[in-house]
Amino acid sequence: MCSQQAVPVNKVNMPSRIRAPIPTHGAHERLYYLDWLKMLAVLGVFYAHVAWLFDMLYHWQIENNSRGSAIVIFGAQWGMALIFLLAGASAWFSLGSRTGRQFIGERFARLVIPFIAGVILIAPPQAYFMDLSRSLYHGSFLQYYLYYISHIRLLLSPQSLTAYGFQLWFLVFLFLFSLIALPLFLYLRREQGQRFISWLAALCERQGGIFILILPIALIQIALGPPFPEYPGWAYIFSWLVYFVYGYLFLADPRFEKAIRKQGMIALFIGVPSLLAIVIMMYAPGYMNIWESTPGYSVPYELYELLFSIAAWSWMIFALYFGMRFLNSGNKIIQYAYEAILPFYILHFFIIVVITFFFVQWEVNIVARYLLVSTLALATTLAVYDLLIRRVSAARWLFGMKPRKQESDPHEKSGGEVRSTVE
Repeated sequence: MCSQQAVPVNKVNMPSRIRAPIPTHGAHERLYYLDWLKMLAVLGVFYAHVAWLFDMLYHWQIENNSRGSAIVIFGAQWGMALIFLLAGASAWFSLGSRTGRQFIGERFARLVIPFIAGVILIAPPQAYFMDLSRSLYHGSFLQYYLYYISHIRLLLSPQSLTAYGFQLWFLVFLFLFSLIALPLFLYLRREQGQRFISWLAALCERQGGIFILILPIALIQIALGPPFPEYPGWAYIFSWLVYFVYGYLFLADPRFEKAIRKQGMIALFIGVPSLLAIVIMMYAPGYMNIWESTPGYSVPYELYELLFSIAAWSWMIFALYFGMRFLNSGNKIIQYAYEAILPFYILHFFIIVVITFFFVQWEVNIVARYLLVSTLALATTLAVYDLLIRRVSAARWLFGMKPRKQESDPHEKSGGEVRSTVE
């Protein structure tokens, strides 16, 4: 969850053609829509996690599980893709005022340290309450904690990171994406890279050109979907890496924004029937269930992956279009959320698990239970962040926040440059 900063003016580190990525904005004006989309995406993850816990712990099943799972998979894939794309945009801003080494150092502080702290301090009690809920454990928390820590076997795989780090897997892969993409990002700031960006922006600016960018995503899903169909699996991971790079590219030339504004409604017209087609397939006799349970290199399954890729990209472009049109303004909510997003993401699932454990078995309507748990969890997460994390220096460090003495208004100008609280 990396926040974006105002457009920096750094004549030493930034080629002239990318000093001001969006010429229609002031040189120091924040792109608020990136913050809004990031906040909305994280809230979407929050409510999806509440629903997932209801289903896993208390068998809150959708009428047809195979039908519902496809919706969940699409929503999760799309939501995380949006978050990674926005993180790529943050990387563009960050490298405008940092060297590659400084960029990686800050990413380490913002992502790796919170992951380590989370695996030690958050994941064990989170797993403890989940196992209590499923009657898999009946001893003390201290015994459970010692057993959990001593049996951690972290491997560089989505399943291993999810098993021991839960929602924190995102931090590891975002850091790895930053490492992998850094040479490319630095190359794109050179003259040869700028020529490539200019060529790609001109291509995307043509009518329908923005949809050319679907191809790498679709090819990854088609090639890796059958052997790695699980979520999150390697097919999704490599697709999200492409989205991460796209987020960087979209701020490197103003013509990308122009293309999105011009083709945003086209994306909606493609996204709606694509998503409807996915829903229709869910209700077709057995098709979705067969494809999800027995993925393989068959024509129907590959068309299924292609359709998912088209739908995801179309809704991505429309979301950016909507943000540019209607969310590019600031207020106190987004200013507060600016540095709260990352700690909120790290903490939210643990709070959801605890609240769900104590409240979900109330004898009330299932919808009322969902609203009760989600509201209490949201309020508690925000309260813990505001009272215990935001105000305590050690907690800020553990949750990837800058020390209070380095805080500044993200809109404050100093010496002709807007100070950054990026990453």
